[in-house]
Amino acid sequence: MKKFLFLGILFSLLWLLLSCSDEPTSVGVNLIDDDVINVSSFDTKDTPVYQTSTYYKKVVPLGLSSKILIGKRNDIVASTLMKFLFFIDDSLKDDFLNDAININEAFIELTPQYTFTDEAADMDFTVHKINSDWSANTFTIDSLPALVYETDDLSSNKNFTDSLYTFDLSPDLVLSWIKNSYDSTLESNKGIYYKPTQSSGKVVGFQALTTTSTDAAKIKIVIEKPGAFIDTVKGFIFLDVSVVDSDSLILPQGEIGVQASVTYQSKLFFDISSLSNDIVINNAELILTADTLNFITGTSYSSYVQVFKITDSTKAEIDKNSGITLIRQNDIYSGNITNIFSSWLTNNDVQGLIIRSENVSEGLELFTFRGSDYPDSALRPRIRVTFTERRK
Repeated sequence: MKKFLFLGILFSLLWLLLSCSDEPTSVGVNLIDDDVINVSSFDTKDTPVYQTSTYYKKVVPLGLSSKILIGKRNDIVASTLMKFLFFIDDSLKDDFLNDAININEAFIELTPQYTFTDEAADMDFTVHKINSDWSANTFTIDSLPALVYETDDLSSNKNFTDSLYTFDLSPDLVLSWIKNSYDSTLESNKGIYYKPTQSSGKVVGFQALTTTSTDAAKIKIVIEKPGAFIDTVKGFIFLDVSVVDSDSLILPQGEIGVQASVTYQSKLFFDISSLSNDIVINNAELILTADTLNFITGTSYSSYVQVFKITDSTKAEIDKNSGITLIRQNDIYSGNITNIFSSWLTNNDVQGLIIRSENVSEGLELFTFRGSDYPDSALRPRIRVTFTERRK
């Protein structure tokens, strides 16, 4: 009986095995074919596409920078506007307004934190009373021609060291500011304008007004009420903004560049119309080759640059949420632009990329890259893509 049972089980297993070796139904074949995909790659270095690149100047307000810039290097000229506020005891109000208090000395302290580029070069500036209104949030180099300021230099007794810049300021000017703090109808306080001299050979960055700074500019004032007291009071920086101008940016043939504060940015476009919009982008990488010999940097800086998706090429407008940081390794800058590339294909809207300094309002660093017209095509901007598609 056990023998017949064993043979029955054996025949059943053989039948199942033979059944499994039959060709699947046509429905099964279609299901498998639908699930099979190709993984492919696309590299503009191996399959060149039409590309263009250029650099241009974009004016931006520098009021949120952690540095104020003053000085001159070649064709770069940096100047600064600054305004102080005063918190002096109300018990002195009548004495100040009635000229019963003298200002014996008033001096400003600036803390240097950055130099572009030759630390040994001379740097000097003049200081002028501003007579027109301005806003740190909107003032740019384009606003400078409309700035009204007096021609007299109100600074004296300058002492510049590596750790501190000090200079005396006109006591009459400071007294007018203090009176304004008590009664704005009597005097004006529109601040001062720092203007570099022609003899300057470098740009110095000083600590600007920030929420955490203790080294921002200060003004110290020695006051005296004859026969009563001598005391020292302080004024604190309330507003500051730098304006930086540059006549032109001249780069080697076929190169593009980015520079903070001035500000120079670059546009880059690839024609990817040869790729189907049905594919799924697994990874897309932008690769730039840097010309490090033409980099110009200050004493402290970030070497990162960012790329953004252009939303309007006629106005060079960007999607501010699309920023990708390019990381440097030797002379190669690269970053993952998968989201940008996928958006191009999905929306059929390739308007290119903007390349700019990671922080457009910090320092004056210049980074240069091989552009789309660079003689050696292997060093031109490159996109490397991995994608999936149905097998045809």
